Amino acid sequence: MLNRLRNMNLMKKLIVLLILFVVIPILVLDLLVAKKLESITEEQVGNALLQLVEGSHLTLDRESSDFDEKTEKIMISQEIQSLVSISTSSEYERFETFKALDKYLSNYSTNAVRYSLFFSDTDKQYSFVPNSDLLNNGIFYSTNLNALSWFKEVSQAKGKGVISVIDKFGYNPYNQQTVAYLRQLNSIYNGEGVIGYLAVSGIETPLQMDFTPFDRYADGEVMMLKNDNTVLATNTDRFPIGAKAFVPADKTEGVYKLKEADGVEFMCVLHTSENTNTKLLMRVPVQSIISDHISVQRLVDLIMFIYFLILILASMYFIQSILKPISRLARITNSYHPGRPLAIALHSDSKNEIVLLNNQFIRMTDRLNQTIYDQYELELKHKEIELSILHTQINPHLLYNTLESVYWHTLMEGASESAEMIKDLSLIMRIGLSKGKLLIPVMEEMNHAEAYVRLQLFRYEYAFQVHWDMQEEAKHYLIPKVILQPIIENAILHGIKNMSQDGELWIKVRKADERLIISIEDNGYRQANVEMLNAILKGKENSRGFGIINVQKRIQLHFGEHYGLHYSLREGQGVRACLVLPALTDESGLK
Repeated sequence: MLNRLRNMNLMKKLIVLLILFVVIPILVLDLLVAKKLESITEEQVGNALLQLVEGSHLTLDRESSDFDEKTEKIMISQEIQSLVSISTSSEYERFETFKALDKYLSNYSTNAVRYSLFFSDTDKQYSFVPNSDLLNNGIFYSTNLNALSWFKEVSQAKGKGVISVIDKFGYNPYNQQTVAYLRQLNSIYNGEGVIGYLAVSGIETPLQMDFTPFDRYADGEVMMLKNDNTVLATNTDRFPIGAKAFVPADKTEGVYKLKEADGVEFMCVLHTSENTNTKLLMRVPVQSIISDHISVQRLVDLIMFIYFLILILASMYFIQSILKPISRLARITNSYHPGRPLAIALHSDSKNEIVLLNNQFIRMTDRLNQTIYDQYELELKHKEIELSILHTQINPHLLYNTLESVYWHTLMEGASESAEMIKDLSLIMRIGLSKGKLLIPVMEEMNHAEAYVRLQLFRYEYAFQVHWDMQEEAKHYLIPKVILQPIIENAILHGIKNMSQDGELWIKVRKADERLIISIEDNGYRQANVEMLNAILKGKENSRGFGIINVQKRIQLHFGEHYGLHYSLREGQGVRACLVLPALTDESGLK
């Protein structure tokens, strides 16, 4: 370690000493103090929240006790006990009983909290009364109370009040839920007799009004839960009424932390009430609790950063005249890329060693850049020569003009079929010339291919069929000239020429994802060795396939290694040759 420190330059020694004896001790001390303050803050806030939750839960218990007292009053009221014990025989008397009960119960209902009574009516004597699917509160008669989702829980309570989540009464197409205080009404004259069932719906409204003390915590989530963690009242849309809140099985009350799947950590405060068998859960993001602490910590970090900056600047001041030129030259050396000119100029002649070193480095980079430029020009010339060699099939104008004369002479003699063959051959020669251009539109290349195919059809006495399919938008894209003819020739010679009218050839041109795709398929009966064909294209087979190698090299010389020719087996039988080129309409996009 000492030897390594001894071999360092002055700047590195200064930085190492500052880091070891100033920066690291201060940062460690700051981290320890910050963690301790964060822990103290969380503990104090957790205790305060626990007291707040306990007090609020007592308030909610009193709210539940009020419902218990009101329902007790309704159950033992003379009106309820006497009306339900009257034996009515006529429909008029039953209707009067219903009206009296409904009027009595309506005195308790409010806009938010609604009281409803459910009675058994197995004989359907009160069929004229609307059911709970039509009205949101009132007197209801049911032929089958067991069908009510909450009936079993309430009947098992034997007259004790039950807080539960149920579907809202009345028109409820979206199955909205509400919190109800449910209770079985027993006869005071017959201890085992059940009069009916009282449902106080909408009690989540008064319960949630008691969440007001929690408003000071904007990010806090408060939920009143059943024993099975079903949400009864809430102040957050993330946990609607009826949803299940996650509470660890080993937590009954107290303060604990919980990290959710998205990485957000919450401080949770839980209190359980034995009186109502409910839980009150408050969740506050830890980040929200320690936000003030974080703000102070950021201020401290800023002050420390400024202090470190001043310390470094003061230390560097005494050796700046030596280190600055060396550091500048080191940065330039590190940022230099061969072939790119430096953004600095030569200094005037001086005996200063650093200036001399700077000037020699600039001269060295200039010589290296010039070597790279010369090499690049040589590569361009090499490509041009290679392209010229690959295009030696271009024919002189004299041959084209001679073919034109032979065509007209043959046509005048009446040999129209021979004349057409000469015309197609003439077209092939003209496309080959192409006024010296290396790239031509797809449409011109397709004309060349069609002329060649017509010649082959005549040669093999129309022993196969050809299908042409070219997208209209692909006609004007540029491709190297005379690249389809070698591939079509292979498909005819090695695939379909001897198939006696069963041979077929498909030539398709289309544009996809800024690329030009040309496929040439045949249904040749012989199984082709596509692995060997692709090996030829990759240069692994040097003794065969000169035609397709020519096509592959010309494409890649024009457009790069990402484009070219590839062979694959066709579905059913035959071979597919696929040419992939960039969709270009001018030569500005060439590499």
